[in-house]
Amino acid sequence: MRNVMVCAVILTALVIVTHYAFGQAQDIWVGKDGNIRNVYAKDMVSSGGDFYLATKSEVYKSRDVKEGWQPVFSIPAGGNEINCIGGYSRTVFIGTKRGLFRSDDRGKKWSNVFRTVIPGKNCVNCMDSSMLPSRIIIIGTENGVFYSDNSGDGWDNISANLKDRINCVSLKDGVIFAGGDSGLYFRTAKARGWERLFVASRPEKQGEGLEAPEEPAEEDEEMSDAVRCMSVKGKRLYIGIGKDIKYSDDGGKSWRDLAREGLAGDITGILPSEKFGKLYCSTERGVFEFSAEDDRWRELYKGIGKNVSINSIIFDGGDERHLWALTDKGIFRMESGSYMMDQRIDVEKPGTLKALFAGEPTFRQLQKAAIDFAEVNPEKIKNWRTQARLKALMPKVSCGMDSNRSTNYQIYTSATKDYVVGGPDDISGGWDFSISWDLGDLVWGTDQTSIDVRSRLMVQLRNDILDDLRRAYYERRRVQYELAAEPPQDPKVRFEKELRLSELTQAIDDLTGNYLSENARKPEEVKGK
Repeated sequence: MRNVMVCAVILTALVIVTHYAFGQAQDIWVGKDGNIRNVYAKDMVSSGGDFYLATKSEVYKSRDVKEGWQPVFSIPAGGNEINCIGGYSRTVFIGTKRGLFRSDDRGKKWSNVFRTVIPGKNCVNCMDSSMLPSRIIIIGTENGVFYSDNSGDGWDNISANLKDRINCVSLKDGVIFAGGDSGLYFRTAKARGWERLFVASRPEKQGEGLEAPEEPAEEDEEMSDAVRCMSVKGKRLYIGIGKDIKYSDDGGKSWRDLAREGLAGDITGILPSEKFGKLYCSTERGVFEFSAEDDRWRELYKGIGKNVSINSIIFDGGDERHLWALTDKGIFRMESGSYMMDQRIDVEKPGTLKALFAGEPTFRQLQKAAIDFAEVNPEKIKNWRTQARLKALMPKVSCGMDSNRSTNYQIYTSATKDYVVGGPDDISGGWDFSISWDLGDLVWGTDQTSIDVRSRLMVQLRNDILDDLRRAYYERRRVQYELAAEPPQDPKVRFEKELRLSELTQAIDDLTGNYLSENARKPEEVKGK
């Protein structure tokens, strides 16, 4: 009976620790471009158990991202470019600037299934292939929308009165939505025309309808109000316009703004989670998760570099196991807190986590070292201001001296001779000394303006340094924890993690003047104390 009770206590502790770890774990992005690192990733689809990654000029396929990516489609250099990709089961579609391509055998053979004589209609900007089990696919082009109910063997031009550039399309419950440069539109497959649900705020000319204006608007004005992306979840419809996300729960009759706090950059994608009820969005500055409790966005930046533009975000399947980010510097997969579920921590030894990081400087210590190393301490500005005021008490001292020497000559004349008589030299000299104060500098001096400018620059520099330090410090802690909790059995995986740990250590040393390496104690030194 006693053994049973002990086992129950240990099991309960394991459940509590595991649950706590999962709930508190911070997600982290992990690069998955493998043998095609630093590519400009535009779109990706999971089809038939395979992943298809679209870059600007090539499409790669992978069954298991650990085994790398294999090229299955490419376009020659020139004016063509890949814009989007979709698929289901064995069928994959690729949208380019010069038509739509299809493969029915997992990327072995390709054929051009959509191309017109009008260049604008050839440029496939987006597609919705979610209905491919029923052979339905919809594409949006530079000049309208096209519909196929036979997997692309034949097409219907359903643009009707919609001639704008189309940035996103979606088919939901028999209703087709299309987001363009002038707003959001909808229609049913059998309808004759489009109805506008949301109008872009740019002013229209007198008499302007759904047809495109004769003279195009300025690029910045046009793109700032264009519906760049959208997503449908149940009865709720989301659209992304510039830096704002709007939503409607009544079929587009009325719109509300979603909170922008925490967001940065123009919206490039909106992704609601059907399984977990979460909402994600991507921008040109990062990936964000919406917190309904705080009514704000939380940036998912850990593991992904700064200054990375996110082109799109997707889930890798209906089970939503992983979140993927497609960026201008590669692809990343979100390794969520679930990786901590299988960790093997001895619950009978309290303080395990504390002991894991014992002997290393705290973040506060590293923060101070980084500030001192970069000479961006706030006290520096205070000292400058004090010294500028005390400068007024110091007098301006000037001194000088002068000397003068002259000779007098007397001239005498007579009838027969002239005489010149030189007199003694006339010598004179003097000196001067003066002291002055400008006591007005005690209140405000001209130096204060220069100090204010330098202060703002110093604050910006200090924030950038501390931001880089914070990212490197906590990512390094996570890598340490992963290596200690469950060391990888695969030598290659372990080497990559250890290499990443060394890289992050060096990054912190570069910011702090080697403070971490010089002040970290070895495990045996920690145990001896």
